[in-house]
Amino acid sequence: MSLQLDFWHPFASDSDGVTFPPRRRATGALLLTGAGVAGLLSPWALPTYVVLLGGLLVALAARPLVRPEGRRVWGAFGAGAAALAGTQLVLLLSSGQADVTAAALVEHRELALLALLAYPVLYGGQMGLLRRRVRELLPSAWLDGVLTLIALAAAGCAFLVGPVVAATGVGRAAALALVARPALDLLLLSVALATCGILGRRSGARTVLLAAAFGVLTVADTAGVARLCGVLDAPWTGAAVDAGRLTALALVAVAAWSREEEGVAGDVTTGWTSMLTPLVVLTTSCTLLAVDHVHRLPSPTVPLALLGLAGVGAKAAVVFREVLRLADSRRLALTDDLTGLPNRRALAEALRRTTTQDVPATLLLLDLDGFKEVNDTHGHAWGDRLLRLAAERVQPLVPPGGLLARVGGDEFALLLPGDVPAGDTAARVGAALGEPALVGSRWTSTGSSTGVATWPFTDHDPRTDPGTDPAGELLRRADAAMYVAKRAGGGWASYDDDQDRAARAQRVLAEELASGIAAGQLTAHYQPQVDVRSGRTVGLEALVRWEHPRRGTLAPGAFLDLAESHGLMAEVTGTVLRRAARDAARWHRQGHRLRISVNLATSCLLNPALPLLVEQVLDETGLDPAALVLEITETTLMAEPARSRETIEDLLRLGTSVSIDDYGTGYSSLAYLQDLPAAELKLDRAFTVRLTGDPRTAAIIASTADLAHSLGLRMLVEGVEDAETLRRLAELGVDETQGYHHAQPMPAADVPGWLAAQVPVPAGARGPRAATLGR
Repeated sequence: MSLQLDFWHPFASDSDGVTFPPRRRATGALLLTGAGVAGLLSPWALPTYVVLLGGLLVALAARPLVRPEGRRVWGAFGAGAAALAGTQLVLLLSSGQADVTAAALVEHRELALLALLAYPVLYGGQMGLLRRRVRELLPSAWLDGVLTLIALAAAGCAFLVGPVVAATGVGRAAALALVARPALDLLLLSVALATCGILGRRSGARTVLLAAAFGVLTVADTAGVARLCGVLDAPWTGAAVDAGRLTALALVAVAAWSREEEGVAGDVTTGWTSMLTPLVVLTTSCTLLAVDHVHRLPSPTVPLALLGLAGVGAKAAVVFREVLRLADSRRLALTDDLTGLPNRRALAEALRRTTTQDVPATLLLLDLDGFKEVNDTHGHAWGDRLLRLAAERVQPLVPPGGLLARVGGDEFALLLPGDVPAGDTAARVGAALGEPALVGSRWTSTGSSTGVATWPFTDHDPRTDPGTDPAGELLRRADAAMYVAKRAGGGWASYDDDQDRAARAQRVLAEELASGIAAGQLTAHYQPQVDVRSGRTVGLEALVRWEHPRRGTLAPGAFLDLAESHGLMAEVTGTVLRRAARDAARWHRQGHRLRISVNLATSCLLNPALPLLVEQVLDETGLDPAALVLEITETTLMAEPARSRETIEDLLRLGTSVSIDDYGTGYSSLAYLQDLPAAELKLDRAFTVRLTGDPRTAAIIASTADLAHSLGLRMLVEGVEDAETLRRLAELGVDETQGYHHAQPMPAADVPGWLAAQVPVPAGARGPRAATLGR
């Protein structure tokens, strides 16, 4: 261990490379000081005092150099302590003993006055420490120290300076310096004690040590003045005074090297306590002025008293401004800038009061339907006008005792007293928001979806659950009911526990799906697509399955909508696309030259990264692009035709082909059949189930087949369950069929065996062949 670390043992801490508990560090410093006190009673008192004082000053001065945190604060403490100790050393050396004499004080009265300059520096250090531990230190807090100083100076001039001059024979300036020292010590002690009061239980060892240090210093300096005045004349008094000052300095040094106290622990705010110091100063100043009116007080008592009164007035003005500023800040913190309504924070406070006081209430959570479209179409300025208009329309419907708040975005919350009919209010709010509105120069109309939740809950009391926030649970229930109303197309809905449990189960399932995708739980099953005339299998459709660890194999209907609503469809599509391409490439190498069809959701088709994904999959698997068929529904195509067509053209440039899936169930448009370079038209199973008993359905299928062939498209029909349906489809000119009559969807491992065992059975056909049938 280095000599330097050995020297710092009494004050070392974790960051110095040596670990010493705080109690041990304090004990070491106090033992060192105790040894010094003993030395002060020896013939070597003055050298001992000088050595100890110098060592403690070095320890304090090293603190800002070694540790970066609080460098300015502890630099101020070090500078203030050095100023006090330096003047003390000069006076001691002038006295020639370990005690300051009146003669030395008279000779060096300028130094005594100069020592007073250390106190503003120490006061700044104290306030700096407090500022590091509170969220906000208001300017009025700094004025308290100034007012206290003025009051102490006035009282000292009035009652203490004269007796000190008479007792010691020093001049008034030196006497003022003597009296000021204990008064200023008392000021520092009051700041330290106030800091402890503000921080409460969070007052660490550092804060307590500083309070103890300034308490000891106050007693020591007071005793020193009393000794000079002859009040205390015991022979050991001088040594005790010097020992007290050494102890105070040692406590400050220990506090400086103590562990940094972390965390914001409180506030220094305005209130009646902030006027306590001005009241004391006001009383002191008025008392001194009254006494001076009867009995002339020494100068400059009256000017100081008048200055104290002016300071009290200044403090009152500052506090008044701070109260106004804090009130304005609180109002702004609880107000929505756009609408002027209470914001989410204000709503949270109201809900907390409601649930804490067990007041019956109903919460309505409103969402503007169609707001996003208005915002996207006309811009945010129009959206902001619509939000302000919505607030203006709902505000008159708020009953006495109610609260309308903007939660965020296009959501509003209406908190109603328990005796107000929630259903009637929700209906009136919906009617008001549904009326056409003139926003700028355009008419627009938006509906609303409203969720209703009541307090107290009828199913259980959330206050009995340690980890549940009743206010947050009330808001969550209203939110759950709002989404029920939104799924129903608008209007309002009350919270239903069964629906909420189902929604939460869906959220859990969505989380499991996300983790299942990452864990490789998604697989592909394949259903054959059979040529009607030859009976041979010409393609396979990849159908996703989820091998859930607890629920077993889940069909697409159990989770695809969930994947779409939770933004997981891209991952699902990418997984199926890779599996299908990899399996198809393997079957190609085995001699089974089959097409492989993969479904694309709307969100995937509108994703500009889709062509890049398909290109990467083809490169990774080595699959012939001509063998990959991407199935797209009519709804997908009509959602955003321009973007869809752009993506499809990029896919076709890769060599893949496109199939229009579920044809006849969406918003069919012959225009996109004319323009879209598709290779296949896939008729939905809804037509297949009615084929054998409905001549109109047969006519639709026949005309659709003729249309497809005339456009050069394959005609594929899904949902074929029996031989009679297959025969009729062949007669109507269908090219390919898919359904349970041929085979159910099967795992990839079963496909080669099924293909090997298949015996082609032609169903016969009528009508022209598609020009692209061989693709």
